[in-house]
Amino acid sequence: MSMPLLRQQKALPYRTKKYTTYRTDARAVGIKTGAYHYFRALSSSPEAQLDNIVSTLTAAGFDASTEFFAIDAELEGNEKATPDEMADNLHKLLTLLDNEKILKSKKPFIYCDNNFWMNHILGEKYAFSEYPLWIANWDVSEPKVPASWEVAGKSWSIWQHSNKGRIAGIEVDVDLNWVRT
Repeated sequence: MSMPLLRQQKALPYRTKKYTTYRTDARAVGIKTGAYHYFRALSSSPEAQLDNIVSTLTAAGFDASTEFFAIDAELEGNEKATPDEMADNLHKLLTLLDNEKILKSKKPFIYCDNNFWMNHILGEKYAFSEYPLWIANWDVSEPKVPASWEVAGKSWSIWQHSNKGRIAGIEVDVDLNWVRT
């Protein structure tokens, strides 16, 4: 394992309590870390999500020069949101993050799978392709990239290729990712 990606927050107002501990422990043994936040289109405003992201990352000592951050856009928790609401509130959160010093002008990744993106986010409404793509597409030889990135001539930066990985010392299946360098 070269880099665990740690859930910073599942949904407001709840934070992943062990994020800081897991991050500190991993970094203490020389493992680079990254963090992600589950986006919620309706149950929490983009401003409230930003406040929680910033406070959690700040408290943990997040360092954008060595770590990356992602917004996880998926159906869980967003079942009642329309594609338009998903696009509008995701765009607003990303815009707020663009102006936030904690990320030091680095763009957050967008994590999604192609089917969710195509069916639940009005992706063509905004220039989402300016954000690096972390695509989930398991058990295939090459991931399907959402049209928002494909039309812009862009591809994935991180590909989550399996959700059934095994790593020594971890008792359950873990997600496995390829990172383009």
